[in-house]
Amino acid sequence: MNVYDFDDTIYDGDTNKDIIKYALKKYPKITIKALMRAKKVNKEYKKNLVLFERVKEEMLSFIFQIPNYPKFINDFVKDHMHKIKPWYLRNKSEHDIILSASYYLWISVFARELGVKNVIATKTDSNGKIIGSNCKNTEKVRRLQELVPDLNNINIAYGDSSNDIPVLDIAKSAFVVEGNKLIPYHKGYKFKSNR
Repeated sequence: MNVYDFDDTIYDGDTNKDIIKYALKKYPKITIKALMRAKKVNKEYKKNLVLFERVKEEMLSFIFQIPNYPKFINDFVKDHMHKIKPWYLRNKSEHDIILSASYYLWISVFARELGVKNVIATKTDSNGKIIGSNCKNTEKVRRLQELVPDLNNINIAYGDSSNDIPVLDIAKSAFVVEGNKLIPYHKGYKFKSNR
């Protein structure tokens, strides 16, 4: 089994930023209000008063105020499928695992369009509250182990940032993705991205 991070790995860009830009064109008022609330909560996060999950919840809260938000998400995905990187399209398999900190709401739709069955991403309830923890860093490994109890079955892992290190470390081999370049990963690799 091969494991792929999504944003900036198999997708050219960050879907969180892209869905905000997409919403600003279609639902500017509710999107701007959400971003203003997120800015306030981010100040609290910087003072260690709240977890990062709260910032993310506020930042993306506009989604759950959109009438028929599943259609909005489907439209967003269709509009952004061109951003899936060609190297991944050449190598993809239905047995791949996509493992992302972005919301399951849209990562699962991208995966469906790609014909990939296994998706692990940050889940939310119908009000936009994150269920459990943001699927990032060591949480990725914990969630991966729920799907694949024997982590020795992970052949190749792909990631773009230092937050992917825990997953890259457990694979038989691993690659860092920088743009369209695949660079063999090794312990101590200096990542360009730490998001």
